[in-house]
Amino acid sequence: MLEKTKKFIRKRPYVSLFLLLILTLPVTLHLLFWGLVALKAPKYSGEIISDKLTSPVTVIRDEAGIPHIVGGDARSAYFALGYTMAQDRIFQMELQRRIGKGELTEIFGEKLIPTDQFLKSLLLKKTAEEYANQKDHIYPEAWEQLDWFLDGVNHFVSEDNLPIEYTILGIKPKPFDRVDAISFLFYMGFSFAEGIKSDSLYTIMESELKGRSANELFPRYDFETNATILETQPGVQRLAYGQDIEKINPSMKQNSSLTSTEKRILSPKLSQNLQIKKQSGGEDVLNLKQLVSFVNQLQLPIEPLEGSNSWLVAPSRSESGGAVLANDPHIALSNPGAWYEAYIEYPGYENYGYFLSIIPFPLIAHNRDKAWGLTMLEQDDVNLYLETIEGGKFKAGNTWKELTYYRDPIRKKDGTEIPFEVGITNHGPLITEHIKGFKGRPVSLYWAHHHVQNPLLDVLFQMGKSKSFAELDSASSMIGAPGLNFSYADKNGNIAYYAVGRFPILKSGNSRKILEGSTGENDVVGYVSAKDNPKIINPKNGIIVTANNQVTSKSLTGLGKPEGNWQPPDRFQRLVGILETKEKWSLEDLAAIQNDTVSSFAPEYLDLVLSTVKEAKTPNGKKVLGILKKWNFEHFPESQGAAVYDVFFYITLRELLIDEMGPANFELYGDMAEYWNAYRRFVRNTNSPYWDDLRTEGIIETREDILKRSIEETGRYLETHLSASPSLWTWKNLYKIKHPHPLGVLPLIGGIFDIGPLPSAGGAEVVNNLKYKLMKEDWTATAGPSKRRVIDYGRFEDSVTQLPIGNSGNLASPFYGNLVDDYISGVHRKILYSKEQVGAGKFRLEFRPQ
Repeated sequence: MLEKTKKFIRKRPYVSLFLLLILTLPVTLHLLFWGLVALKAPKYSGEIISDKLTSPVTVIRDEAGIPHIVGGDARSAYFALGYTMAQDRIFQMELQRRIGKGELTEIFGEKLIPTDQFLKSLLLKKTAEEYANQKDHIYPEAWEQLDWFLDGVNHFVSEDNLPIEYTILGIKPKPFDRVDAISFLFYMGFSFAEGIKSDSLYTIMESELKGRSANELFPRYDFETNATILETQPGVQRLAYGQDIEKINPSMKQNSSLTSTEKRILSPKLSQNLQIKKQSGGEDVLNLKQLVSFVNQLQLPIEPLEGSNSWLVAPSRSESGGAVLANDPHIALSNPGAWYEAYIEYPGYENYGYFLSIIPFPLIAHNRDKAWGLTMLEQDDVNLYLETIEGGKFKAGNTWKELTYYRDPIRKKDGTEIPFEVGITNHGPLITEHIKGFKGRPVSLYWAHHHVQNPLLDVLFQMGKSKSFAELDSASSMIGAPGLNFSYADKNGNIAYYAVGRFPILKSGNSRKILEGSTGENDVVGYVSAKDNPKIINPKNGIIVTANNQVTSKSLTGLGKPEGNWQPPDRFQRLVGILETKEKWSLEDLAAIQNDTVSSFAPEYLDLVLSTVKEAKTPNGKKVLGILKKWNFEHFPESQGAAVYDVFFYITLRELLIDEMGPANFELYGDMAEYWNAYRRFVRNTNSPYWDDLRTEGIIETREDILKRSIEETGRYLETHLSASPSLWTWKNLYKIKHPHPLGVLPLIGGIFDIGPLPSAGGAEVVNNLKYKLMKEDWTATAGPSKRRVIDYGRFEDSVTQLPIGNSGNLASPFYGNLVDDYISGVHRKILYSKEQVGAGKFRLEFRPQ
């Protein structure tokens, strides 16, 4: 047979040629692809000449790829910054402006039409145009510097040395303008997903639950103690856990009209919401499910800000004798990363900062005088309203008012356009107008950004120029949205925390569900004055911690107790617990804390579980109990306990709630901080009706029953998903982190762009907060620290930082993915600030006037 085949090939040589081509094609395509990538490598050394420059600029890249930009004047320095960022992030900048303006369909195709419709409905482009076109800006200089920055970006675009993503998509970038930048800046201020999902799901569950209260699923911080920023700093006297709720909040006794169950789960302020009109029936709830499903399926290449840790140490508590700032904002993991790290200097100005790559001013920065960081405040500045619309008018109390409209067509890949318009009420845009199949009452979105002044570019400009806390505070107080927690330290030993962003005041009080919009009774009637926002300045205890937890348990002027989508208190409580353990802290100590993976809830939780479930029935169940008993509460790659604990946590939550919520609502619930707050309460409450499994007729399950069942199910899950051998039930075999690229979904070549999945320390609700989609059983982390940094004013030039993957998003750059191993290993990199530290650098690019 073999001889016949050889003769056949000799007689037909084209067959052998074809076989050779088939065998070598993958190698050939591989070489062609990487050859094309190499041709598009950015120019990091040499000379750039432009008539837009008015003085020389030098850009030195250090060993990590961080550009150090030193210019003779502001105009030239910002030109160089724009050019430099474009070298590394031009495709990311392309996506940023298209997200801000709702123009993704033009490059990704018609499957992105719903996403564009939603983004346009947020009025980001509309408000950006209005802001950019104002005649009298607060700081005209800020807009000049934005223009100079965009000159540099567009100079790079004109050179036509674009990264491979443009070739794959077959597109050419248009010049960048002011509206491109501002639209995206506004987008990053809108953490819309959780607010929309939370309000909608609460309303759905309130309507559908029988014999259960939706408030148990959405407790916020009603039962948390030792968990607020203003009242719970290290060394401050705190309430012991378990204190009677009436002692903590005496006015609870006044709710005599509520049932005993409602008394147990409602705070006084939240009880007012019982008076708000409930949904009219099943049709409204069904349509809310469509809204939630729509938002859940949006395809967004870049996610908004999500969470963060931050803490400050006064000179009295630092080994160096200087004030110290530690900060790690949490954002969706991506490739490229969220921040562009750079140093910029010109006469009268210097800052080492972390930039959004389409904005010339850093959101987070430091210099020799001061440093600031941020975390998300998470206050409730988003509300949903059910509207009554007839004949182009909406009902507002006793009157009917004309809808206004925003129109902006969606352009497809072939250049044709789809008309788009969205109606706008007094509350905001009607976000359900373009949801396919939505037939219920329209839902409008109230977002503080649409209703107050929000001069974010002017704010960032002035923050960078500020010389003191008072100046920084004054500048940032102009922020309307988003709500942010600012942390501040300076060379004079000052530390401070302050909240920025507006707290809306509703006529009916705070709400956690969709509101009736036609009566006027639920409208926003004002805002807490910026001067009354929470602050802590130079506290006696010498330490300030924030971790997206509740800002205060006290009333704010005109508002009462603030509500929000507060993150669970675990990280905050862990940080407070650590920082109380000794008097003096070194820079190295504080950097190590950023990598901490201990679960603060696990010790209490497992004490309860192991005292309730003393033995298991099956061999795997026995292994689960044995591993949990020996676990040290840390989430390291080799840990068996971390894998078993997190799976057990998921299984128990599923067995507790899936019967009441159903699979779709349960999965959605996992996208909210509420599930963690609720579960902490559930496990401490043996009387909750949720412990009874509705799927078992004639049987009333207890907490003990569900915990025992979950131990056995955990063993089965680990055997099915990992291995029959418990020795392989390790965190690294279950849990990974991944930095996805927008083109990572492409067949064949998509994997080239993604970084990961990779094993890593970290987990949900630990300080090293690399979060995964628990309810989706997806153990790949989707969000986490977007950078880490510790600035010590007693050892300024020893200050350290981390980026997750690298500064460049260009595949041909040596700084693409060059820092990922350090991030996974928790290794901080020294920040090179002075000219002596930077030295000659790795690359040197000179900019010269023409």
